Amino acid sequence: MKYLTYLKNLKVCPFCEDIKGKILLENDGAYLTYSLAPYHKYHLLVIPKRHVENLAELTWEEHICMTALFVTGVKTLGKLGHNDCTLLTRDSGSLGKSIKHLHGHIIPGGFIQDTSLNTAVRKILSTDEEKNLKKELKKISKL
Repeated sequence: MKYLTYLKNLKVCPFCEDIKGKILLENDGAYLTYSLAPYHKYHLLVIPKRHVENLAELTWEEHICMTALFVTGVKTLGKLGHNDCTLLTRDSGSLGKSIKHLHGHIIPGGFIQDTSLNTAVRKILSTDEEKNLKKELKKISKL
């Protein structure tokens, strides 16, 4: 499925309502998961549990929780041989953020050619791709 189709069919926030089975690791204020429309196979996301759209809305504790999971995500990708990662967070809705729930990206590689939303080209992982990716990440990282 194309990412654009996925976005058009959204009825609820996928980071609030449709996340339980996708969580790799969580703490009190945030969780670590994988991207359903990845820029890279091992594209991870760090998402606050509370629905907020902007960094400024986070409490200090939520910032700390997100930072801890960013570090864990980077270490996990390092175990997969990805020693360079790009961290990306789009703040507010004016920067082309497709999901209006604050989230940070951990993308393997020091350079990303295209960080646009590319909704017409990007694809959502198939059920099998998602299952295999989650299994692989859990095994490698012992999350």
